[in-house]
Amino acid sequence: MGRIWHKRDRRGVTLIELLITIAVLGVLASVAMPLVEVTVKRTEELELRRALRHIREGVDKFKIEYDKGRQRSKDAKEIFKKRVSFGRTGYPRTLDEMVETKILRRIPKDPMTKDGQWITRSYSDSLKSTLTDGKDVYDVRTDSTKAALNGSTYDTW
Repeated sequence: MGRIWHKRDRRGVTLIELLITIAVLGVLASVAMPLVEVTVKRTEELELRRALRHIREGVDKFKIEYDKGRQRSKDAKEIFKKRVSFGRTGYPRTLDEMVETKILRRIPKDPMTKDGQWITRSYSDSLKSTLTDGKDVYDVRTDSTKAALNGSTYDTW
């Protein structure tokens, strides 16, 4: 028997099916975009927290090693014994000094700024001051004043 051809036997999609598919994909994409933006922001915030913790732990470790050198303890590293000087707080003078003394391998870049540079605060700086006297590095912060997911600004972390 011969085969009867119907319109249903043709392969392909109609224009209506194509438009409905595009509309559904558009709705799904519009729902997913805010989730992607939040995920990207959360990842940047985690990177910032990790970098701040890494540098701050390095500053604390530098201070401990410097104090050992000042006290001439048996386990003091020779490089710190040479750095002891009168009037010094024991904190690194610059972030690079932590790399020179092998406290840190490298200084992580600030993920929230284009140049990747940190704002430092000295031990003798006022807590409310935004300027530093540059004598040493007691703390670091980002220069970014953008709002975080929790509502605070990054420069207060």
